[in-house]
Amino acid sequence: MEIGKQLQFQRKQRNMSQEDLARKLNISRQSISKWESGAALPSFANVIAISELFDISLDELIKGDTTLMEKFEHDSKINKALLITIVGIVLALVAFIISSGIFHISESKLNDWLILPTTISFVAFAWSIKWKNIDKIISKWTVILGIIWLALVMWPNVYSFWTGFVTGFNNH
Repeated sequence: MEIGKQLQFQRKQRNMSQEDLARKLNISRQSISKWESGAALPSFANVIAISELFDISLDELIKGDTTLMEKFEHDSKINKALLITIVGIVLALVAFIISSGIFHISESKLNDWLILPTTISFVAFAWSIKWKNIDKIISKWTVILGIIWLALVMWPNVYSFWTGFVTGFNNH
């Protein structure tokens, strides 16, 4: 059965309106309507949320919907995290070549100059995350590992910023 028909069947079996379901999934009623009519397909995170809400297995929910299965297969190939990683590494290599090879900037001077942009970019990154839906996307272990990683990455920056601040304050 296609995901839209399965969704409509499960929703009606529980006497829920599209609005009720949309509210429980934190999405618009129009999204539910599009899914049920086949005009659009839900994301993998939404399929998991639907599966949990209706207490049915993913297999039961999406079995037979080849279009949705193809969408998930295609989405997994174009992983945003992989793209961010590759672009980040390439940019870091280019910046390294330019800063050390062309301008002969020392590592310590580079670190001093990068503290503020690193901190600002992290805050901007954290601000851009849709925290409302984050619990549906990542596990508790991912959060714990993310916190540890963030602390390790930010520790030298915070230390350097603080010592620079104190040194500058003491010099005046």
